Amino acid sequence: MNIKFMATIMTLTTLYSAAVAAQSPLFPRTETTDDKTQTWQKKETPEGRPEATQRIKDTVAKPALKNIVEAEQAFCYTIETTPEGFTGYTIDGMAITGFCGMLSEPEIDLFVREFLAKDENVSNVVAQCIIQPRVMLRFIRGVDFTDVLFSSPCHSFAVFYGGSVNAFNATPASATLNAVIEAYEKKKMNFVSPALLTQLLPIGVPQNDEQRALVRSKAQQAPVRNWQKNNTQSTAVTTAKPEKTEPKGWNRLKFN
Repeated sequence: MNIKFMATIMTLTTLYSAAVAAQSPLFPRTETTDDKTQTWQKKETPEGRPEATQRIKDTVAKPALKNIVEAEQAFCYTIETTPEGFTGYTIDGMAITGFCGMLSEPEIDLFVREFLAKDENVSNVVAQCIIQPRVMLRFIRGVDFTDVLFSSPCHSFAVFYGGSVNAFNATPASATLNAVIEAYEKKKMNFVSPALLTQLLPIGVPQNDEQRALVRSKAQQAPVRNWQKNNTQSTAVTTAKPEKTEPKGWNRLKFN
């Protein structure tokens, strides 16, 4: 066998053994429990979080619901209907107008309790109104996520997952829904692409001087976000009276 090849193999073996002994991040130490090797540990699901009603379970896909009820993190974005010619950032096809923070554990619990766990807060009646996007919540579990849209004054919430949408008439909970939307809209900050900031978390807000300098330099070359200049046009879109023609897009959603 080639002597140089053998020497290379021996060198790699030595490096591997040394890295394992030092618990190098390149060679994470594994732990064996009940004959099963594990190299990571998932964050435990918070105890005491309410369970969704049977109606929600029968309507929303199981993994989509799991992302919400067992969410490890959740983020809030203010949104609006995407105006024609819009070139800014979007989420689920809607224009992002700002970032409204990371939800705390009590806030996630509140959402699950008020909108998923209370049958009386969801109406069986089909609402005769046009959904008007206001706030989007993104619930994240691992790398999977589920989005939930809040609409007002057409009071509803819609669950987005895997290309499908389930909309619910939340008229009975309109006071709570409006309070949540108002609270989050007051927290709105300018949104910047997390990819632009090379962040792992989808926060969309510069976290340090280096990121702020990066945003300023990019903004001089081209707009980082483009929703402000379309704001007047967007308002016209959301306040226009419904046409009598066959509804398209969001208007075709049927409440469950």
